[in-house]
Amino acid sequence: MTATAARGKPPTLLERLEIGHGTLTASETEIVQYLLAHYPQSCLDSASAMARATGVSPATVVRLFSKLGYARFQDVQREVRGEVSRKLNSPAERARLPEDDASLVQVAARTLETEIENLRATYAAAAPEQVEAVVARLCAGRGRIYVIGEKNSYPIACYIQAHLNFCLPDVVLLDTGEARIADRLLWSTPDDLLIGISIRRYSPNTTRAAAHWRERGGDVIALTDSPLSPLCPHATHRLLIETRSQSVFDSFTAAMSLSGLIVGAVARRRREAMLDVLRRGEQLYATFGTFLG
Repeated sequence: MTATAARGKPPTLLERLEIGHGTLTASETEIVQYLLAHYPQSCLDSASAMARATGVSPATVVRLFSKLGYARFQDVQREVRGEVSRKLNSPAERARLPEDDASLVQVAARTLETEIENLRATYAAAAPEQVEAVVARLCAGRGRIYVIGEKNSYPIACYIQAHLNFCLPDVVLLDTGEARIADRLLWSTPDDLLIGISIRRYSPNTTRAAAHWRERGGDVIALTDSPLSPLCPHATHRLLIETRSQSVFDSFTAAMSLSGLIVGAVARRRREAMLDVLRRGEQLYATFGTFLG
């Protein structure tokens, strides 16, 4: 079940394509490959332009979208325009949009509703078998675990590394900056695991690290916000996060919650070993005066 279906909304175009890919003809598959390779611009073309680009008839293009559940071809374009507006605008561009005259109380209520929806959508999209596969790979005991996230994703990376460090040995937070990342990857091996966090506007360094990992034969866990994220082609495990917000900035509430679910599941699986680490940690905190009390 898709996230949107789980919350009673029609599935998006990308979700429809994922659900229906097994029922497509060869010609329809050609159209889909073109749409995904050139998304979102491809979806804003006319049916005739799509047909010319893929060598099929305009009628085949229209039938594809009908098969996917759209009443009209224009409905597809309206949906994609809305997605582009929501996903590709920078905070600076969003800030130029006119604001309504809502009170702080009204904005707070909208924000709460949006964050609850983000959590519902994220957890609906995270199938139990996907989360279980991520936890199993983390606990597999093969190699080191590297975590990378830049800009707004950096706090999520710090959270994951800090908490996994109590559960597992050799959990490394990658320094940001291309030169530092390159140095830290000198001794990485195919047995090592990379956790990459990247929310639009996507980090090229995180994408390069993930591409390097896959080229070396290593596993990549991607936490990102769209199937079109540049991290996804390099991911062996993918978890999608909803980031809708009432402000000019994306919300990271669901990202933090999903990260907490993962590290909590690892902690349960590694309970006995983790208890010993926590005891050693308390001794070290006392030695170094880490906390006030």
